[in-house]
Amino acid sequence: MFHQRARTFLLFLMLSLILVTIISEPVRAPAGETYSLSASPSRIQEGSTTALSLAVTNASLFTNYNFAWKVADSSGASNTLSKTTNSGFSANFVQTVNYPQDFSAGNAKYVGTYTVRVNETTPANKPNVAITSFQVGLTDANTYQRTSRTSIQASSYLSGERITLNIAQASTSIPGFPAQGAADPTGLFTYTWQSAPSTSTGSYTISLQGMTTAKTPPDTETIILFPANITVPQAALIRTSIPRSGTEELRIVANYQSGVPVQSGILPVTFVEADSTTSHAVNAIYNSTLNLFLATYRIPLSGQTGSWAVRIDPYTFNDGYGNGGPSQGTTIAFTVQQAVLAVSVSLVNKTYASGDVFPIYATVLSPDGTPFGAGTVTATIELSSTGETIGSPISLSYVQGQGRWVGSNLLNSTDKAGIWIVDIKASDSYGNSGEGSGALLVNIGPAPGSSQYVTLFYFILAAVLLGAGATGGLLFMRFNKMDAPFSELSKLMGGEFQQPTTLMIRGESGSGTTMIGLQLIYQQLMQGKHCAILTYNSFPSEIQKKMEGLGWNISQYVQDGHLKFLDCYSALVGEQAQIRDPVDFTEVSIQVSLMMSSAQEPVTVLLDSFTPIFNSAQTRHGINFLRVLGAKIKNDGGFFILTGTRGSLPDSIESNLESIVDGIIDLKLVRKGKSMIRTLAVRKVAGRQIAFAETEFKITKGKGVMFVEPRFHVGLPAITRTLDYAIRQARLSLKTLEKELERRWRTEPDPEQTPEPDGELH
Repeated sequence: MFHQRARTFLLFLMLSLILVTIISEPVRAPAGETYSLSASPSRIQEGSTTALSLAVTNASLFTNYNFAWKVADSSGASNTLSKTTNSGFSANFVQTVNYPQDFSAGNAKYVGTYTVRVNETTPANKPNVAITSFQVGLTDANTYQRTSRTSIQASSYLSGERITLNIAQASTSIPGFPAQGAADPTGLFTYTWQSAPSTSTGSYTISLQGMTTAKTPPDTETIILFPANITVPQAALIRTSIPRSGTEELRIVANYQSGVPVQSGILPVTFVEADSTTSHAVNAIYNSTLNLFLATYRIPLSGQTGSWAVRIDPYTFNDGYGNGGPSQGTTIAFTVQQAVLAVSVSLVNKTYASGDVFPIYATVLSPDGTPFGAGTVTATIELSSTGETIGSPISLSYVQGQGRWVGSNLLNSTDKAGIWIVDIKASDSYGNSGEGSGALLVNIGPAPGSSQYVTLFYFILAAVLLGAGATGGLLFMRFNKMDAPFSELSKLMGGEFQQPTTLMIRGESGSGTTMIGLQLIYQQLMQGKHCAILTYNSFPSEIQKKMEGLGWNISQYVQDGHLKFLDCYSALVGEQAQIRDPVDFTEVSIQVSLMMSSAQEPVTVLLDSFTPIFNSAQTRHGINFLRVLGAKIKNDGGFFILTGTRGSLPDSIESNLESIVDGIIDLKLVRKGKSMIRTLAVRKVAGRQIAFAETEFKITKGKGVMFVEPRFHVGLPAITRTLDYAIRQARLSLKTLEKELERRWRTEPDPEQTPEPDGELH
């Protein structure tokens, strides 16, 4: 019993010793450890952080691993860190440190390459088990595309220290640089530079220089700028189903890779017909009103019906600066249908006699409203009461000068009177068709007889009387005209101009918009007020000659400073002038402000004209410029006048212009006989009710603008009503006479056919 207990105790002791031995000795993988070191991100900006990770594989279980980290920056200085990790139950583990936060004296304040070395100190002493490096720079990348934002960041400057930033290409600073900035309270300096679509590509050197802090190596870095990739995030058709002759519209949103919208260049697009072979190439052009690219194509009447497609091919977009794209094409399907032609019938309402020509007119339009002039147009006539067809189908011919189809039918004695229905069908060889109809009450009278000469006699008599009256009226109207001074404009405006105010004068080319504006300026000068003229349409010397040619002595006003010119026209035609860029609205506004401040009183400003502004600048910039300039002049108590050509701008732009002015004067050129006359109409005056009436005016040498008014007011409306009544009564009398003569012709023998006693016919 004793021996058995002794053996059990000895066995337990031996097992315990074996277990202790096993636990105290590390369990190693047979192949030994391997190490891998990485930095994420591998490139950082000054003052930023990167994570350094050491991956260990085939590690011993339940073993403490101690590693000594050493980071050498680009200046040659080193920073160290010691860190221990227990492997635990896994043979693989990762030890991570953050640079520079985890290093007591660590920093990332120098541009360049930072080298990382790791030594194992426990459980074995192994030098340089892993080596890697990372980059520290001023920018967040080495390469950029045009329009991308370049982030610039530098650290370790003094709080509030003034710093000079320069960006140069081939040792030449780009526009806007060098620039000045300041470090924040932590010593960090940040700046964002965004290139334009037209910025030159290639290498750029970015450098920073502090007023106090000097770095070695210096804060200098080189980046490379490449052309931008253009993307098409959105392309849509206005209509998914369209008839022939309709205009399909493709709207395209194009952006650079940075998200900045593309606003220049062309994008070729292809419209492919239903056979997938026939194609039509058009260019999408930027529309500044819609802020997108627009491609339009009118489907011809001969176009195939069925499923069409519009296609944008890859790498066909060029913005004019060498930027291109898109990298992927786009295809959008739509359906083309046959055109339904609109047919309108026009018939002549009169009393027809046997042998008369019954004319038929038809206007045929395609769905888009354009005249249909090639095809077949046929008319058939039916009697409404019985449905009986009258005559044969009539082929109509297209008359180019009238823009309509014309045909006719010769009436005979067998044609029946009543309501005639004229049906017209139009078609072409491509299957497009349409029809329309018209109705007319046709009374077929007798063939022309002896009453014709009586009717003709009275017609000639009436014409002579009316002609004589018209001649007398014309002589009276010519004698009844007189000239009135320009001051009559105040009556048309409902009173004098109350400053501050803004006025727009617009009209057709040659209608006198500039002269009306100059007349207002001269009127203000004669009242002792200061004036300025912004010339966008002619040289200041030409304007001065115009004013002097009207007999106005304005030299004195120019000499004493009451009249000043701001020449914006010279730059438009490539001449040297005070204003280098006429659509640099900031500079123009500054010059106008200087004129206003030097006058020391409210100024009247004439801008002649706004039309060239919208031909040279984007619409929204032009509208904003005129709005701000008008507000500035009004705020100073002045009078802002702008002139322009009506119809030269889209309706939407003219509506915007109307909304920013207090008054509008419209001018016209009207043909009167063999000559042209000018008319003026006041369309709008803020706070006043006006009568919209056109008044004739003329421009007279030595006098300027003169209104043409009647010498005598003779109650013309009453005379007109009396003449109207007299003419109506005369017409009724002529009709009564015609009917009486026609009755007699039917019931009495023709005297010319009655035998005389000698048996001869006269």
